[in-house]
This record gives sequence, structure tokens and C-alpha cells, in this order.
Amino acid sequence: MDIRKDNLVNTGLYGAAALGAIVGEVRGWHGLVYVCKPMMMIILSSWFFFNSRRMGDRFTLLIQAGLFFSLIGDAALMFDHLDQFYFIIGLGAFLIAQLCYTMAFVQNVADAGSNPGLLIALFLAALVVTYGVIFGIGLVERVDDLMFVPVIIYAVAITFMGVGAALRFGRTYLPSFLMVFAGALLFIASDSILATHRFVRVVDHATWSVLLTYAVAQYLIACGCLRHVLDPAERERREALGT
Repeated sequence: MDIRKDNLVNTGLYGAAALGAIVGEVRGWHGLVYVCKPMMMIILSSWFFFNSRRMGDRFTLLIQAGLFFSLIGDAALMFDHLDQFYFIIGLGAFLIAQLCYTMAFVQNVADAGSNPGLLIALFLAALVVTYGVIFGIGLVERVDDLMFVPVIIYAVAITFMGVGAALRFGRTYLPSFLMVFAGALLFIASDSILATHRFVRVVDHATWSVLLTYAVAQYLIACGCLRHVLDPAERERREALGT
């Protein structure tokens, strides 16, 4: 058994790292956060890489890049309590991660061709956009001048990521779609809680709920994308194309 590829082992390690990071955040144990939070993306990225490297193409590379920049964002946000500058760095890293995920989803949509479930996909995408617009309008009134532009750009980027995940409906293995779309929604939820807590009002559960929703979101996105890559139909398509 190759533990680098084992689903159970890596899920357990990822869960343990996420739990450690959450406990560290709640208790204010920064040392535990400094160890556990980066380990989350390191474990997830390693697991995704070793399971998908033989199927490597633009889709897998973009997901891997998204995980990498998420790691950079996590590292920056660990020091957010020291200086707001780290928050801006983290925001920028996560912005790139969102763009990588979005491009991967668009690549999936483009590769799949026609889609009999297009109306459902468009309906789900419209729901994501509606939420993004409503939440964004409420947020811009509370954000200071320094953070206004970065926050708006990030809000647009993560909304596009949700739209990209929605448009995968009918173009991939159904479990892959469900996991990735649920992950995208949880990512949006995590950032919504964080933005509300930071710019609008104190959210009592933010110390643990932001990280919990984020951890589950990243796991579902990585797992769902891996299911797409390893789907027998997708593998046959790649072989037919000689990739």
C-alpha cells in the first residue's frame, strides 16, 4: 500500500490537521495553528498529486496550483493578527487559487462539449451570482477605502469559481459534480463568514466555523476533481486523445 495515495490514511491525516488548526484558533494557541494549518494543504496537495500524476493535464495542473496558492494564503493569514498587510497577501494568494480552480472548471466544461443539463447548470450558476451580488452590495458599504478594491475583486473571483463549479453539471461524473459544487458553496460560505466577522459585525462562531467550512470545502473540491480525473469514461476520453 502506498500511503501517499491511500484515501483513508490521507483523509485521516487531513482531518487531524484541520482539527488541530481549529482547536488552535479557538484556544489562541498560535503554535498549534502554525503547525496544523499549513499541513492541511500539504497533505491534500500531496494526496491529489500522487493519485492524479499519471493523468496529468491542464485540469490537474490547475487544481494543483489552486491547492498551492491556498497554502500560501493559509500561511499569510496565520499572521493576520499581527498586521493587516498579511490579510492582503492572503487575499491575493486565495484570489489566484480561485482563478486556478475557475480555469480548471472551465477546462472541464470545454472538454465535455454539449450538455443536456445546461438549463439546470445555468439555474445553479444564476443562484450563485444572485447570492454574490446581494452579499457584495451589503459588504461594500462596510469596507474601508484600503480594503475596498481587493475585497470586491476577491468577491467577484470566488463568485466566478462558484459559477464554474455549477456549469460542470452534466459534463462530469455526478459524484464529482456534487462534491465540487458543494465544496465551492462551502468555500463561499467560509469567506462570507470571515467577511461578515471582519467588516460587518462580530460573529461568535467565526473562530471555528470559518476554518471548518474552509477545510471541508477544500477536501470536497480536491476529492471531487480527483473523482473526475479517475472516472473510467474520462480516462477513456484521454486515451482516445492520446493524453
